[in-house]
Amino acid sequence: MPEFTIHLPETLVPLLNRKAKENNESPESYLASFVAVSLEDEQEAEPARQQLEDILEERDKGPFITITDMNAYREEIRAKVMKRVQQLRHA
Repeated sequence: MPEFTIHLPETLVPLLNRKAKENNESPESYLASFVAVSLEDEQEAEPARQQLEDILEERDKGPFITITDMNAYREEIRAKVMKRVQQLRHA
């Protein structure tokens, strides 16, 4: 099995030791299984992530409305908000 060195901050070492002990593994085995599971999860999530990115790209293309009168638009929004507030107060 290939070996490599990982330099961890001192603050992570106690956490790693605790997690390894909870799973009855050595810290090295715990890290190896953690990385393996993370990589598997990433591969499974890739189609969903790609689908979400496609949806967001499509949304970013538009259609967008052109606001010609910003004051009228603000008043329209304000009226909708006040109507909703009144509905909630009387509910």
